[in-house]
Amino acid sequence: MIWVGVGMTDVAFSCSCGTLKGIVHDASPANACHLICFCKDCRAFARHMGQMEALEPGGGSPLVQVLPARIEITQGADQIACLRLSPKGLHRWYAACCNTPLANTVGSSRMPLAGMWSPLFETTRAFGPVVTYGFTKAALPGGPRKDKGLGRMMGGLAKRALAAYLNGTARQSPFFDAAGAPVATPRIISKDEKAAAYAE
Repeated sequence: MIWVGVGMTDVAFSCSCGTLKGIVHDASPANACHLICFCKDCRAFARHMGQMEALEPGGGSPLVQVLPARIEITQGADQIACLRLSPKGLHRWYAACCNTPLANTVGSSRMPLAGMWSPLFETTRAFGPVVTYGFTKAALPGGPRKDKGLGRMMGGLAKRALAAYLNGTARQSPFFDAAGAPVATPRIISKDEKAAAYAE
């Protein structure tokens, strides 16, 4: 569902079972990057969460890159959980109630970036079309073999991050508290879990 107000578009999202719900505020192509990531790590996360059927052809993870400050959890915040595929891997957030991926972030609130799982949204129309295909060399058969829009993605990320620092919202995030600590302790998956997640 999309709510359109004066100068803004708020887009609702929810986990698969509906326990966790939220809103991305001020959604627009200018405030986001709609992308598909074909890297093995994102695919391993989807496999570990039992979400392979939601991937794009070629095993691409559908994501919307937004500023964390624009994400509001309106219900079920106690279900936010986090794992890492390796000790230095991204923080991969999910809803513990039904193992629905939520977003990928770096391990610090200092970098205002959240790659949200697109299937959370009933529609991604407000974010515009997919403009970036990344890590296509790792795509499975049937996927693209040439990256697209990476420069646009990085440029947009830098522009949004700078704006967030200038307006004082850079460290606001539903995934980190005011002190910058994760709201849920990240769990590093076991060697057996990792082997199963990366099995292709």
